[in-house]
Formats: sequence, structure tokens, C-alpha cells
Amino acid sequence: MSSPLIRASLLSLPLVVVSAAQAADEKPTVLPKIQVAETIDEGYKASVANAAKTDTPLLDVPQSISVITRQTLDDVNAQNIGDAVQYVPGITMAQGEGNRETPVIRGNATTGDFFLDGMRDDVQYYRDLYNVERLEVLKGPNGALFGRGGVGGIVNRVSKQAEFDPIRSVSLQFGSYENKRVTADFNQPLSDRIAFRVNGVYEDSESYRDDVTLERYGINPTMTFIVGDRTTVTAGLEYFHDERVADRGVSSYQGRPLETRRGQFFGDPNQSPVEATVKMANLLVEHHFSDDFVLRNRTRYGDYDKFYQNVFPGAVNAAGTLVAINAYNNATQRENFFNQTDLNFTLTTGAITHKFLAGIEVGRQETENFRNTGYFDTVAPGTTSVQVPISNPRTTLPVSFRQSATDADNDGTAKIAAVYLHDEIVLSPRFLVVAGVRYDSFDVDFTNNRTGAGFSSSDDLFSPRLAL
Repeated sequence: MSSPLIRASLLSLPLVVVSAAQAADEKPTVLPKIQVAETIDEGYKASVANAAKTDTPLLDVPQSISVITRQTLDDVNAQNIGDAVQYVPGITMAQGEGNRETPVIRGNATTGDFFLDGMRDDVQYYRDLYNVERLEVLKGPNGALFGRGGVGGIVNRVSKQAEFDPIRSVSLQFGSYENKRVTADFNQPLSDRIAFRVNGVYEDSESYRDDVTLERYGINPTMTFIVGDRTTVTAGLEYFHDERVADRGVSSYQGRPLETRRGQFFGDPNQSPVEATVKMANLLVEHHFSDDFVLRNRTRYGDYDKFYQNVFPGAVNAAGTLVAINAYNNATQRENFFNQTDLNFTLTTGAITHKFLAGIEVGRQETENFRNTGYFDTVAPGTTSVQVPISNPRTTLPVSFRQSATDADNDGTAKIAAVYLHDEIVLSPRFLVVAGVRYDSFDVDFTNNRTGAGFSSSDDLFSPRLAL
């Protein structure tokens, strides 16, 4: 005896067959054509990279370049380089001892491969994106364009410049852990040949980490002058200050991070300050002899003052019950001066087109470094490490900072002079040859102020490039 469900299914079967037979006699309905067009938001799209120094489409540049546009930075609320590179393949951010940005690009950690508008910005500090138009990450060796540096790649910020369309923008942010942030972008054409722009930021925040705080502020005014029909001059100043607590995180035990409360601070946040002050002056002169013949000259002076101190965790004992606490501080002062001239021009010889880049770069960097070791003299004179229980890894012991026999007290001057020439040879719409070379003369004078010893070094470096 069949169930009611089976009987209902059998009774409905002829109806389905009849319905299908009727459908076979009907003519198919022809729907109208639908044309699908590209709908990529132009705010997310970048066709060239400023750091490549040419207007070559990204598709034709023989290396991997990721461009994060201003629209993208705004939509994901990226406020620093660490936020932005979360969306870039091949790059992550290391901890940086809680006092600097340390990107790891294709497995290579670096603290010096930072550029601003294609010029070196290599002091160790935390950069903000309040005055940045876009962020560019060039992956792989870049010696033929930028000279010395790591093999993993570089990070280049393209700054906002005064332009001839009015801009009025203010952003307010409030968040967890007492986060408060305000940014402003004001651009105003003063005439048909002069424009003024100013960008500013202020941020004050705590953290999910116990007693970790952050305060930063900056202002960046720029002016653009149209001088004649083919010449543009852009000048700008920046003052930026970043102040925070150095948080070195937690120690490892048996190859894994210690299991501890998420916000637990190890060491002493009250004796772990970080301060960085940046003062910059920038000048860009651009002259178009023609559409295919462009000369650009950039000049930058930068004054950097960086100090950090940390009372931080070290090794864990074998039983996993005690952690060592150590301390030191370090001060760095650096003055940078760079001047860079690029000439882009196009020549056609028969069926072959040459796109040339010829450039000259000169620079001077003066650096002073001074480091002290932290001593817990109240425990015993000369004690540089104490142990505290992992159950309560904070310490309030007073720390005296003074130089040990091996701490740095030095100053140095680095001078660079470089020339480079690149040729993009368009053989056909499908074949492009890129050939180039850069020559660097790099001189260093170094003095150890603690011992009075000094030395000088002079190197001549060639960086070739060839791609199809």
C-alpha cells in the first residue's frame, strides 16, 4: 500500500508531461541584447606609478607595482602605512620594536626603503597618510632607479599638491579606547596662476594595550605657481610630530608567544616614550618643452629628530614563570638634502619608438646617534636585567640611563652623486624592451665619538636593468 505522498507524486506526473508537451509547440522568446561595459570606479584605478619616474602604463613596467589610491585609503580608513599595506600582496609589517615602521617586502625586512615623491625619506619613524594622494609599493630590486637599498622593494608616498579646483574637506573620527582624530584638507585657487593648499591632522588615542597612548599632529601647506605657459613651480613645507609609548609586545616561550591577557603590557610604559619630529621643505620645478620633452627638478631639505626609550621584556626562564626586563634608549638626529633632476623625452627612429629617462641625483645626509643602556641600580649597582613574574610582568623599578662600553656615540656624513639613463624601446604593440643603468658615487665619513676613531669609505656602484 503506497503512502499519500507517493500517490500525490504519481498523480502529478501526467500533468508535468502534458505541460512539457505544450511548451514544445511554443516559439522561444528572444530577449533584447545586453551590453556589459567596464564599470571600475576611476577612484580605485591607477594607470601609472609616480615612483617609476615615467608615464609608462603599469602593465608595461617590468616589475610588480601596487598602487593604493586616495579613494581606497579613504574607503578602508587607512591612516598609516601599516593600515594600507594590509591590502597589498607580498608585503607585511613587522613589530618594529614599537618605535618605527618595519615593512617586510618579499621576505626582506627594511626600515630605510621609504620614499616621498620619489626621493629618499629614510629615518625610522611612523608616517601618517593625512597629506598623501596615494601609496605605491614597488616590489623587487630597484637599484637602477633609486640606488642603494634593500632587494625586497620600496614604499613611495605621493603627496597632495596645491591644484586649481577648490577642495573643502574635514574628517572627524571617534572610536574605542578614547580614540579621537581630525583631518582637514583645504585647497583654494588664488588666481588662474596661483593655488594654495593646506593639509592637517591631529590624533589622540589610547590602545587596547594597557597604558599605551598615542598623540600626533602635522601640517603641510603647499603652493603652486604657473610661470609662463609651460613651467610650473610647487613649493611646500611640512611639520609633523609623533609621540607614543613604545610597546614591544610579549616574549616567546618554547617557540610560541606567551599566553597572556590580550592587553597585558610587559615592562614599564611610563619609562618607554617615543618621540619623532619631522620638518621638511620641498620644491618642484617642471617645464614642458613639448608634450614629449619634460624636465623636472625636485629639491628637499629634511630635519629629523627621533628619540625612543623602552623598558621591555626579554627571555623567559626554563620553567616559564619569570621574564627578564631590560632597558635602553637611543637618540637620532639627521639632516637630509637631496636634489633630483629627471628629463623625459621620446624619439622615433623608423618603426621603433624610444622613451628616454635621463637623470641626475645629488644628496647629503648628516647623522648623529647616541645610545644609553638602562641600569637597575636600586637592585645592585650595574644591574642591566631583572626578572619579574609572568603573572605580573610590569615593573616600576627606577632605571638609570648611561653609556656602556659598547653603546653608540657617533656621527657620520654620507654624500651621494648619481646619474642614470633608461630607454623604453617600443618594437611593436606587443614587444617592449626596457634597458637602463644607474651609477652611484657613495662616500661616507664616520666618527666614533666615544673612542675618537674615524674612517672613510668611497664606493662606485653600477646598477643595470634589462627586461623584455
